[in-house]
Amino acid sequence: MSEAPHTPSHMSPAQAAQVSNVSRWTIMRAIKTQDLQASRDNRNQWRITPEALQNWRAHTVRTSNNLHTSHTQEAVAELHEKLAAETARADVAEAILAHERKALAATESDRDSWRAMAEKLADRPRRSWWPWKKS
Repeated sequence: MSEAPHTPSHMSPAQAAQVSNVSRWTIMRAIKTQDLQASRDNRNQWRITPEALQNWRAHTVRTSNNLHTSHTQEAVAELHEKLAAETARADVAEAILAHERKALAATESDRDSWRAMAEKLADRPRRSWWPWKKS
């Protein structure tokens, strides 16, 4: 004959864990931190009322429905925001890169024109400032 997981008036931490679908240690931590109200009986065993367990579960334990709806929607919204921010940063980086490439091309063009002028001047025969003085 199997025993019910808990009695209507109270339950042990193991029974509360089974009902809540959490570990016994989770229940014991909640009792220790006083998140879950429990009392000891004459045999020094913890007893938890169904109401206390229900209140604790409502504020603490995540059910699969909550995980798949609200948390998932929040996570998707957060990821969309991060993606939009990263896309904006990438667009700014591309604009900066295009500007820098144009500046580099202009600098290289300027360098090449200066080089051409210097080579032209270097190829000319050297003249003296004084026409009567021959070098």
